[in-house]
Amino acid sequence: MAQDFHGLTFVEYDEDGGETVYKILSRVEPTNSEKTYLIFCEDTDDETAEIFIEAAEVLPADDGGEALFEIESEEEWEMLEEVINTIMSLDDSAN
Repeated sequence: MAQDFHGLTFVEYDEDGGETVYKILSRVEPTNSEKTYLIFCEDTDDETAEIFIEAAEVLPADDGGEALFEIESEEEWEMLEEVINTIMSLDDSAN
């Protein structure tokens, strides 16, 4: 099922119908590329939970929405790691 990843959160469903809510940290649209990436983490109220930041490429889906796909290029990962590090340093300076 395709989604629209322009909001603040999105939901993924597993094969048993369970849902996981993810918080969108950033939507990255590099000026030197037509690609779009999403940086996100699980949205939880548990302040002791370990946070895992994830990233994926956003591509059009057959039904008109969008779908997330695995990032395969090392160059893409390096660029996204810079964005993630910036997000983390901004979060640290806010505390």
